[in-house]
Amino acid sequence: MTSRLSPMFRMPICFGPAPGPRNLPHDREDQRYLKDTTTLSLSARSDPSLLAAMLPASFTLSGEPRIGVTFMMFRNIGWLAGRGYNIVVIGIPARWDGKETREGHFVPVVWESMADPIITGREELGWSKIYADVADLEADGGGWRTHAEWEGFRFLEAEATDFSPGEPDPPKPMMFSKYMPRTGEWGTADVSYATITAPDGPPPRPVSSEIGTGRFAFRAARWEDMPTQYPIVNTLAALPLDDFGPARLVRTSGGGDGSGQMILR
Repeated sequence: MTSRLSPMFRMPICFGPAPGPRNLPHDREDQRYLKDTTTLSLSARSDPSLLAAMLPASFTLSGEPRIGVTFMMFRNIGWLAGRGYNIVVIGIPARWDGKETREGHFVPVVWESMADPIITGREELGWSKIYADVADLEADGGGWRTHAEWEGFRFLEAEATDFSPGEPDPPKPMMFSKYMPRTGEWGTADVSYATITAPDGPPPRPVSSEIGTGRFAFRAARWEDMPTQYPIVNTLAALPLDDFGPARLVRTSGGGDGSGQMILR
């Protein structure tokens, strides 16, 4: 296992290279790919015009117009010295048409329950990460339920049941729009480009895989409920949802660290 060749910096830079998921202390490199992951994936058919409206330039809908909601519980994370956190990933099947053409899921937003992976993932990878309190998957009468909330306002709920053994879907690349504003020139981008995930590190080791049925729902918010996030939540809450797809519950161990993330050309 090799260490990063160049030191990695992020704010605050006055204290030297910054530790993180891709920059562990030299004597902790053996923990770089450690983590246990439980993933609950759900999807529903929606209005193609509303889904397309969330896609940036050079992206178009690809395949069936569906919105995907994926809850992930990370535990025993090496770069966090054994701690964990939860996330919600929103995905739209899309194609990138630039100098190259790529297929996958465009991810307009990711909610995470800890600041450290939000900061590192936004600045280093270009993931559109923001904070929410994402609940653990909770066993419920042979199934599972979970939710996400911000300062007590529950904006997303999900449930799944009737599980039996089944194969997981093959992973698809995730694509993002990385944007950072230029200080003092409001409305002007300092950074603006698309990124895509790529394989890195050892592949995750399968532990178990089940398939069932499930549903999810977004709840519209007032400005008073979520002063900085209500436009995001309300855009998702306005999506009509039907034909809910199968729910997939997958447990894995290990996996990459995001260092394969690339700029889309």
